[in-house]
Amino acid sequence: MWTSIANLKENLNKITLDVHGDDDEELEIYGSENGRHSTFSDRRNSHTFAHSKPVSFSSLASGIDSPFNSEIGKYRAEIKKLQESEAEIKSLSVNYAALLKEKEEQIFRVNQENGSLKQNLNATNAAPSADRSEISKVSNNGINALKGKGDQSANRQHKSTSLVKNCYAGNQMSNGLSSKHDEELADLLEEKTRSLEAIQASHESQIKQFKMELEKEHDKLVNVQIRLQEEHKLNESFQEELKLLKSDKDKRSAELSKIRNESNEKTIEISRLQKELNRQEDESSDDTMENLKRLVATLEKENTHLKVDTCPVKFVSILVKCIIVNKKYIDLLGPEFASLTSSYRWRRMNWRLLWKSSKKASTDKIDPIPSENL
Repeated sequence: MWTSIANLKENLNKITLDVHGDDDEELEIYGSENGRHSTFSDRRNSHTFAHSKPVSFSSLASGIDSPFNSEIGKYRAEIKKLQESEAEIKSLSVNYAALLKEKEEQIFRVNQENGSLKQNLNATNAAPSADRSEISKVSNNGINALKGKGDQSANRQHKSTSLVKNCYAGNQMSNGLSSKHDEELADLLEEKTRSLEAIQASHESQIKQFKMELEKEHDKLVNVQIRLQEEHKLNESFQEELKLLKSDKDKRSAELSKIRNESNEKTIEISRLQKELNRQEDESSDDTMENLKRLVATLEKENTHLKVDTCPVKFVSILVKCIIVNKKYIDLLGPEFASLTSSYRWRRMNWRLLWKSSKKASTDKIDPIPSENL
């Protein structure tokens, strides 16, 4: 142990010497470089001063120092860094030395306790050799427990306490004497074992709690994974339904476009047929008007040739025939018929004469004129 401490001290001294040596070398290099540059600059300045006009002192100083200011700044920054690192190393060395002192004191105390334990063990020479060996083992275990600061497991310490109790029982049976230090050591060991057992129990309970929490988290993760799988399946089914709906929509849109085209064609056909009908109706109306005009012209011609006094019945029969042939156009013939009746004084005629003429017309296969039309 002392050799390891001495080695650590030597290593720290070497590190500090190396740091100081590096600082001295850098300072020497910096000084040599400054000397060379200064000699070279002095020669150059002297040469230029001999072949040039006198210049002010400030311009010469600035001209000499300008190319080396950056290098000087770099060296100064490096020196500052090295000084800071040296201070850190010194502080670390001081702290390490303090730690070494503390360790030395602890080792000294342990050695003193070991010596006292050895003296106590030598005092119990009356005990058998087996008991002595067990006591020495117990004392060594106690020293190791003090050095390791309770790092050993609780089971080993429990065994050591049981051995100590047995040894002390044997010693009491053999000698009937026990020292206070041994009792205190046994009490300390028992307390340490109890504390370690309590700590171990608490750690075990915490481990159990952590295991339970981990199992719960695992179950939650499993449930989440199951939900994710279900949602993934639902998403896939929704995607398939969307695809089907899109295909149906495309089909319906195609059918609608087809129906619209057919409806447009039908409307075009209907408009064409409507135009054709209108044209035919116009032609038929023109034909009927021409026929009526012809009838009116023929009637006027016959009117000029006929005489109402001699043959009114014949005139009536002719009119009746014309009206029967074209019953649709009574309204069109109404004004001319009224003018004819007024011109020939038709109102003076007797209804009997009309009735007779109607009978005569019926013999000629002509229906009589109803009174409403007359």
